[in-house]
Amino acid sequence: MVKWIGRLLCTALILSLVASMDSTSIHADESSTAAPKSVSPQAMLEQSIQSVKLADAKGKLNTASYQVQFAKDSKEFFHINSMSPDRSGEHMIIMYQTEDEFFASGKDKREGFRIASIQAKDGRKVWETVIPDKRPRDGVYGVESNGELFVAAEDKDTFYLHTVNGKTGKITRTIKQPHPSESIFMLWDYWLIDNNQLVVSYAINNKSTLRYFDPAGKLLKTRTISGTVWDAEANHMVVTDGNALRYTLSVQDHKGNYTFKKSIVNKDYSLFVYLLPDLSVGVESGMPDEKGYACRLTKYDAKGKKQWQHAITGRDFPYYKKGNHIIAVFEKSNKVSFLNDQGKETNPLIGSGTINLIEKEIYFNGQNTRIADTKTMKWLAELQYKGEEPRVTWLGKQQLAIYDMKKDVIAVIRIKQK
Repeated sequence: MVKWIGRLLCTALILSLVASMDSTSIHADESSTAAPKSVSPQAMLEQSIQSVKLADAKGKLNTASYQVQFAKDSKEFFHINSMSPDRSGEHMIIMYQTEDEFFASGKDKREGFRIASIQAKDGRKVWETVIPDKRPRDGVYGVESNGELFVAAEDKDTFYLHTVNGKTGKITRTIKQPHPSESIFMLWDYWLIDNNQLVVSYAINNKSTLRYFDPAGKLLKTRTISGTVWDAEANHMVVTDGNALRYTLSVQDHKGNYTFKKSIVNKDYSLFVYLLPDLSVGVESGMPDEKGYACRLTKYDAKGKKQWQHAITGRDFPYYKKGNHIIAVFEKSNKVSFLNDQGKETNPLIGSGTINLIEKEIYFNGQNTRIADTKTMKWLAELQYKGEEPRVTWLGKQQLAIYDMKKDVIAVIRIKQK
């Protein structure tokens, strides 16, 4: 599972650049003028929705209607970091902070955040879990294959990983890792492997420490290997051993048995390395140039044979792993495409606004927000909204969650064919 924080630290330390990423944090604008109290949240929502569209089986968007499942005041969720569906599509998972938690600045004030499960049909809160005295490190964007949420947090001294039962909200494991003592290259990540074990990797100074935990959070064993562990799939991981321009690339299992191992001389700086489920590998590399940022993806098959290269000039980190596919984002032309087995662009989607890939969906965010499925590269739905751009999350089953921070409204609608 790729972590935004790992990408950020990698870019900052290797290229000595300030990397930028799309923020998923939203909080109420205190200076905004609140709508009259006599207007209900549902009325404010319906006044703002201009139109909706729903895609047919071929991905064609058609004019549709909608039904409000719930709409309520969102002031209790002062600072929302993320919204995501549960596995059933019946609940919405949100990570948020109260006003006291968000503005915590001293020992006399609280600092923490919360994970809550809300029923999509009526907005009722099913459970809430408080993570005290820590800052959220990344949002929660889905439920893992074992039914848990992975919640990353930190304080001034330590990284934390909490695993949370998606049905009950109970914390099942808490893993701690001290921050590095000095500002040097670091990559911290975690994956599920067989028997619901959790492996946590911490890479620093071209050396990775792997710690293995059982479902209850008990430490089973610790391994230290040469190189940086970048990504994992099932019981294999991809490792680079060396520096950004000259290194050994390998795929190996958790016993140290190699699937392949080869030496790489790179023209650019390596930024990120992906391991796909079929054990093929993508190496993302690049350098700033006069046109923006030149980024290149080199693809190797499961035996380590080089297959193809693809290049984009534009945003940093334009490539994303989704199953056995690599998705390329062309920010300047507002396009997203699959890269096929020959590295050719296929199944293009063109929209407008800011492009975000969150777990299973692609969002073209703006006044006219379009959503597509990353597995099929087909459109799912469209929302045209009046006023400030809302945050939206596709929950499945034709349900769309909407958060309007300006109007303090959080809602779920069901989009229906006309």
